[in-house]
Parts: sequence; structure tokens; C-alpha cells
Amino acid sequence: MDAIRTYAENVSSFGGSPFWLFVILRLNLAFSAIHIFEEWRGSEVPLWRAFGAIEGVYVPDWLGFPLFTVLLLIILWIVGVGGIAGQSVFGPVAPGEGVFLLGVIVGALVSDSIFSHWILYLTRFRPNPGLRSTSLYVLEAVLILVAFWKGRSVYPEIALSGIVLGALFFLAVWGLIVALRLCFAPWRRTPWLNWQPIPSWART
Repeated sequence: MDAIRTYAENVSSFGGSPFWLFVILRLNLAFSAIHIFEEWRGSEVPLWRAFGAIEGVYVPDWLGFPLFTVLLLIILWIVGVGGIAGQSVFGPVAPGEGVFLLGVIVGALVSDSIFSHWILYLTRFRPNPGLRSTSLYVLEAVLILVAFWKGRSVYPEIALSGIVLGALFFLAVWGLIVALRLCFAPWRRTPWLNWQPIPSWART
């Protein structure tokens, strides 16, 4: 607890009390779980099928579920604990490292919302699994920026580099989908056109 209190003193705008860190961490863990679950079960197809349909590649459930649901949620939780509570499996996180992770969180939340959901919805690729819970991501991003303004002001360049990495991480998901189409010819399909219903092959 002393390590968390020291971390809070260095990065939190609310001072050295760990209370607000735990409140924000619980929201982070819950919002991530809600969003990932909605991307999996919140629409007629899971997110990996929708992404694959846009790029014209069939992503099987045995690959999509571990990557887009299990692994992604674990990564988000690890980064959340490190950035918000200043803790990792290797011990306490230094303030600069924590600010970097906080930047990663904000960049990931904004990038995911914009490129995985809002743009696709506005360009009429519907359904869009996970769209509704992006409102939670916006709330979380604002909360983190306010609650950790102190750390961000002390380490502005580190915070910015974290934001860029977080944004690129979610953009790299599209690179993975493209790579699957290029590397696995049997999975290639006719791409989904906007304004059209999602192809039947993506539903099975």
C-alpha cells in the first residue's frame, strides 16, 4: 500500500490517497470487460468477423476469440493496473513508466473508438459490435486525463509517446486482418461493401 500511495503522490491530481486510484482502476477493469464482451456477443457477429468481412477474409472463431477477446482483455487489464495503480507482476511501477502506460490507455481507448467503431458506423458498415460501449471508453479517457493531469504535466513527452503507441496498437489490428487475407488463401472471401448487409459467409 505504501508503494501505491507513493505512486499516487507522484502522478495523481488527487494527491497521495490510493482511494481514487482504486476507484478509477475498478472502472477501467469493468469498462474493458464490458466493451470486449460486447465486441464478442453484443451483435449478430463478433468483431473479428465484422473486421474480416470488411477486408474480405474469414477469421475463424478458434483464432478470433483467443486474440480479440481473451488476449486483448488480458493486455488491457495489465496495462490498466500498471498505469492506474502503479503495480506490475515485477513489482512497483516508476512514475514515468506509469505515465507512459496511462498514455497507452488513453491512446488505445480513443483509437479503438474512432477507427474500430465510429468511422465504420458512419460509413455504413453495420452491425458494428462494441459500438455502444465506446461511450464508456470516452468517459474513461476523460477521467484518466483529469485524474492524472499531474503526472502528465511532469512527463509530457512520455505521456505523448504512450498515447501514440496505444493508438498504433489498435491500428495494427487492421494490419493483422490484412495479413491473414494475404497469407491464407483458403480464408479469402468477397469483401463486405458498405451500405450492404454483412455477407452470409461472415455469419457462419
